[in-house]
Amino acid sequence: MSEGDAMVDAELVLKFQGGEESAFETLVRKYMNDAYSFCLRLTHDAQEAEELSQMGFVNAYRALRGFRGESSFKSWLYRIFINQYRDRLRRTRRAEARLAVVREEAERKQSLRPEDGSSDTRELEEVVKGKIETLPDRQREVLTLHLYQNLDYREIAATLGCTYDDVKMNLSLARKRLKEELKGYL
Repeated sequence: MSEGDAMVDAELVLKFQGGEESAFETLVRKYMNDAYSFCLRLTHDAQEAEELSQMGFVNAYRALRGFRGESSFKSWLYRIFINQYRDRLRRTRRAEARLAVVREEAERKQSLRPEDGSSDTRELEEVVKGKIETLPDRQREVLTLHLYQNLDYREIAATLGCTYDDVKMNLSLARKRLKEELKGYL
């Protein structure tokens, strides 16, 4: 995110904190598509992503008056989505079931062996998505924020509440693991 974007966000936050409700609407319009895309990458389900992004904005609205600006608004907002996603996983306990389904699908697709030329790009994308889903939570979150949301290491650290070095390590581990698991496909 550019400094200019961060400054515009900071100004909008201050306006909202000063009572200008339309400033929040501007922030929602600015981040709505990115937020949905991020939530979709977390959930792999359009309806869940829609619900997660909507509830994230509701929670952001409720908490924004207390926002102190210690991180960028964008990092703060993504942190809300991640926390909400984690809470949802804890409440529903669906993580194990989804993981089993993804593993079965990945194993099935692995048996297709793309070396014979019959596998198209779409199948490979599905395999990669499945492999990303099997990563440990922190590695998957770091990889998703970096690759799909274009956050830099510092923004990811602020979003996840971890150190810069933790981000680097988890991203490196995620890449190594994916490279190893995708060897037969590339």
